[in-house]
Amino acid sequence: MKKISLLLITISFLTAAPKTSVIFMIGDGMGPAYTSAYRYYKDDPKTPKVEPTVFDEMLVGMNTTYSENSLITDSAAAATALATGYKTKNGFIGATEKPHSQVKTLLEYAKEQGYITAMAVTSTLTHATPAGFISKEHHRDKEADIAKDFFPATAKEKLKFDFLMGGGEIHFNEAYGDINQTAKKHNVALYRNGYDFDSIHNYPFIAFTAYDYAKFAIDEKDENRDRVSKMTQKALSLVENKPFFMMIEGSQIDWCGHINDIACAMAEMDDFAKAVEKVKNYVDTHPDTLLIVTADHSTGGLAIGDKIGKSDKVSDEIRSRSYIWYKDVIKKVKASSITIAEALRTTKNIDKSFENYTGIDLTDKEYDQLASAMKKKDKKLCNAVNEIINQRSNTGWTTHGHTLVDVETFAYGKSSEKFRGLLDNTDIAKKLFKVLSAGK
Repeated sequence: MKKISLLLITISFLTAAPKTSVIFMIGDGMGPAYTSAYRYYKDDPKTPKVEPTVFDEMLVGMNTTYSENSLITDSAAAATALATGYKTKNGFIGATEKPHSQVKTLLEYAKEQGYITAMAVTSTLTHATPAGFISKEHHRDKEADIAKDFFPATAKEKLKFDFLMGGGEIHFNEAYGDINQTAKKHNVALYRNGYDFDSIHNYPFIAFTAYDYAKFAIDEKDENRDRVSKMTQKALSLVENKPFFMMIEGSQIDWCGHINDIACAMAEMDDFAKAVEKVKNYVDTHPDTLLIVTADHSTGGLAIGDKIGKSDKVSDEIRSRSYIWYKDVIKKVKASSITIAEALRTTKNIDKSFENYTGIDLTDKEYDQLASAMKKKDKKLCNAVNEIINQRSNTGWTTHGHTLVDVETFAYGKSSEKFRGLLDNTDIAKKLFKVLSAGK
């Protein structure tokens, strides 16, 4: 009888379902108009058909994003919903009222179940979205307080993470006085090599990509424009043949949307899309892996295209189309509107400087628009730069804030069919908890 029992236990162990690794990718602010714009931005005009993007290949549904106290969410409440399955109030990380205040996040639960846990972001590590996966009961603006939740109170307690990549070392120093000593106490290696990860071979570690906030992709050197992609590739190489939970965020899509900068947004989308492509390819060779991609909300009320203006210098054939989005105008822009505005304040030749950055030969009206804005605050000049580029490209925006539109759900790999249809953002977390527990 004992032999039979032992045999059954052995068979059960050998046939137990392997754990499903989860890669949760969030395009902050990446509403449906962003993925549509990116498709047409990348389209090859020489072919008759518009080529699909990696997002088109994985679209399975939509999800609602409202928070506990507002139809229009902010990133903190949205992160909490996506990380825990619970709604909370705008501005807060983790649920703010009992009995929800101590609910586990996906990252915490994965660590308890024996998964390798990691996050890689282009924001600070203490910004709203990553904070939602590791911190609780803080206002999103209290980044130093949020940083205190990354390390346990004593060296005997286990870390919630195995490795982290992102900016914001400044907030860890504010929290701990000297992050070097705190990291050493918990045997966590620190790296400060930007997006050069070649020297990293083991974890636990934190790779600070910037002391505070990282630059926009469009403002980076060419070799660093694919930041999310670089972090993703390194992260995947470190978890080979091990079950893991990983949250990867294209954080700055949202920031470009807030300032209504379409060239900036498309550069961030390109970086994020390349990272998604890498993960999708990884899933193809690792069948026990699930990839989920979504946004926390949509930003800016982006609209692409408008009626061709009477003064637009286009051929008769193009004019016959009635409507157009001038994506080539966007492709010529070499920097964010913030960088362009800074350059304009120090130049003696506004026309030449603006053309060098954008390829646009200013009209007298546009020149006066910039000159007038230069007499005011920096934000006014940044807005003026964007207004010219947006008008020239037929790009529209309704707000500098967030909007109420539903966002897309993309899924690929094992259990991806569970995420089809219209969901609430909390449903995504609830389903992921079940996926992570399936291999128990």
